Amino acid sequence: MSLSNQHYFEEWEIIREVLLGIIKSKDMKKLELMRKGINLLVTMLDEVTEAAPLNYEERIKFIESNIERHVAFVQLNELFKESKKKIARIRAQNKSE
Repeated sequence: MSLSNQHYFEEWEIIREVLLGIIKSKDMKKLELMRKGINLLVTMLDEVTEAAPLNYEERIKFIESNIERHVAFVQLNELFKESKKKIARIRAQNKSE
């Protein structure tokens, strides 16, 4: 298991900042960025499966089916936050063992 995944969170922050400015608009770039964010999260959680948040698969399906809506962005951002916390907890547990 690789917990050196900070680059995923850094990349998400860049995507997130751009999305914050356009998510409520009709700019079609938001769809591309949302897909990029989804792929980023899925790739990261494929590497660290134990860091997957509760109901991860269902929540990703929700995001994909509502990708144009602001609520999908909010949910994707929450999944990144929850994953980051779980990874930090796993890393701390591994250090104490």
